[in-house]
Amino acid sequence: MNYLAGLSILAMMLLTCADVLLRLFKHPILGAYELVGLLGALTIAFAIPATTLNKGHVAVDFMVEKLPPPAQKICIIMANLLSLSLFALIAWQSFLYADMLRSTGEVTLSLQMPFYPIVYAISAASLLVCIVLLLELATLKPKVPAT
Repeated sequence: MNYLAGLSILAMMLLTCADVLLRLFKHPILGAYELVGLLGALTIAFAIPATTLNKGHVAVDFMVEKLPPPAQKICIIMANLLSLSLFALIAWQSFLYADMLRSTGEVTLSLQMPFYPIVYAISAASLLVCIVLLLELATLKPKVPAT
């Protein structure tokens, strides 16, 4: 997933550079703004599972650090359960939304590209986050985030 996120960033960079250069010659790339937006959504979606796995999310843990280890473990489990609930909801609702976009034929304005594959990818990435969180909860030894 990280490689896909990296490829999305690379594609955004190349597309933006090409668009800027071609604008100098009065030939901008049609739909560049749309493509950069869609690639940005894919970048974020593809990066979240690995970030969750590597404990790379921002955590405010100055209060949790002061608790005894069993209480820290409870706080981490509760945070993971809340995160699991949130990402399960995101995966489910994104899937339903993508299905609705597919059935209605919703497309981008300039390029007439369908939106639904991007939203399905967001749903799949959210499902992967759920799997990561479930695996962490199943170990019964959640790691305390590094400071």
